[in-house]
Amino acid sequence: MSEGPSTIPAGRYPDAENPGGQRWWSVVAAAAVLLLAGCTTPPAPDPTPEPGPPPDSGIPAPAPPLGLDELTAFSGVVKLTAGANCSGTLVDTGVPDGPAWVLTNGHCTGDLSRFGQQTTVGMAWAGEAEFLRADGNLDGTLTRDVAELAYSTMRFTDTAIVRLDGTLGELEDLGIRPVPIADAEPAAGERVVNVGVPVQNLMDDEWVLRRGECTLDGQRTLIELSWIWFDVWANDCPGIIQGSSGSPLLRADADGAPEAIVAVINTTTTGDRFSPGGDCFINRPCEVHDGVAGLVADTSYAQSVAGLGDCFDPDSGEFALGGNCPLPAGDVWVESGGGPFRGGTLPDGFGRPPQLALVGAEAGTVRTAVVPFGDGRACLDAASYDGAASVSLPQAGERWETLGVHIPVTLPENEGHYLACAVRDDGYDRAAAVLFEVDRTPPVLPADAEVTRAEDGSVLIRPHFSPPEIAAVRYGWGPLGELDCDDPSGFREFLIVPLRLERHELPASYCLYGMDLAGNPTPVTRIDVPRE
Repeated sequence: MSEGPSTIPAGRYPDAENPGGQRWWSVVAAAAVLLLAGCTTPPAPDPTPEPGPPPDSGIPAPAPPLGLDELTAFSGVVKLTAGANCSGTLVDTGVPDGPAWVLTNGHCTGDLSRFGQQTTVGMAWAGEAEFLRADGNLDGTLTRDVAELAYSTMRFTDTAIVRLDGTLGELEDLGIRPVPIADAEPAAGERVVNVGVPVQNLMDDEWVLRRGECTLDGQRTLIELSWIWFDVWANDCPGIIQGSSGSPLLRADADGAPEAIVAVINTTTTGDRFSPGGDCFINRPCEVHDGVAGLVADTSYAQSVAGLGDCFDPDSGEFALGGNCPLPAGDVWVESGGGPFRGGTLPDGFGRPPQLALVGAEAGTVRTAVVPFGDGRACLDAASYDGAASVSLPQAGERWETLGVHIPVTLPENEGHYLACAVRDDGYDRAAAVLFEVDRTPPVLPADAEVTRAEDGSVLIRPHFSPPEIAAVRYGWGPLGELDCDDPSGFREFLIVPLRLERHELPASYCLYGMDLAGNPTPVTRIDVPRE
């Protein structure tokens, strides 16, 4: 049993490089960034749930199923499988003989496994859009294959546009009603309707269109893990869970039928699913006000899409960037970089120094600067790069290649969020904004471990992990009364395999401390393990 923690001053913990710890960083990064593994190239990626709370967490109940009497009006809302189980909406471009486009989130179409800050345009893609998936109509659904990923990014907006096989008119002839995109932003306080196909903790036959009534609060700047999203609508839509991503917020007419798509659901803080600490981590989005980030409980968020109708040619219905299309496009992409650190050049909890590894959509030169987060837009301002030196920027290869130029980053020592800005040549509107956090606060969770005794009297000891608060663990053990837990210099890093102590090695003491992603340590915890 444990006799309680023995505290060690933070200054006595090792700051040296810890190559083994990068294995644990890979585990954390895989959970946070590669949830849609295998999504980078067609054929269609295996569908996996879009980011969300773990299945055993306190998630909210789903919204009520859409009634069959409402199905025709909302027939343009689809269950989209193009890298994840998500939702989407067939866009009314006003061109029946033009392409059929579905609007959804970038994280629904493989963006989680691409370069940070990447914009994907015109990529052959695969997947399936399923229309009419209502309770009581599962034998009457209509499917269309995904043919192209016209646009996808998580840089400043979590937005994707996919092209389906066939034309818009062919779907309209089958009774499907597309929905236009709103020309202008809605007003705070406006009532909207959310319709989507949530899937989390539901049986397959419960994966049906569900409807919720919502009120828009206001637009926010949002950060989550490495992503920054502007003009996101805070809202109170019910039942936002895995599968809800990409579902539209719809302005309805007097009869309740959809008039326009005003926003697209992309993340939430709803449900009793949060352990202490870790705000702004994956599935824990934070609002940023006056440069300060904080989690607001029981709030869902929807990415603004107002004006995206201008991305479609009024004569051909084809999609294109530029002109009046407000969608952003970045050309400096991030192989690695960003995240929580302790300031200056101190390494994080896995021994990685703060730095960037950058590639370009095209080769060129790149200038960088570190600035306070502010309103999140400083990287788009030429003044942010005054006096910055240029270095060569290589062209990006495949995602698994490491071709990037490595640029050391020196962070401020004051806690808070900062941007490492990177601009290729003078393309300020296409610059990258890499999110760093300076975190000098020890984890709010204690280090702990599970001790399991086998029938032969041996024990297995497994440390507890809870990223980002407990992301790495170092430990030591020895005969009871002989191990000096006050000196962790000889502790080793935990690397997946639990410690096994045979019966003849007992009684023993097992001592451990955890580190958060930034590298801040917990006090040491001592667990005494008796022979019996």
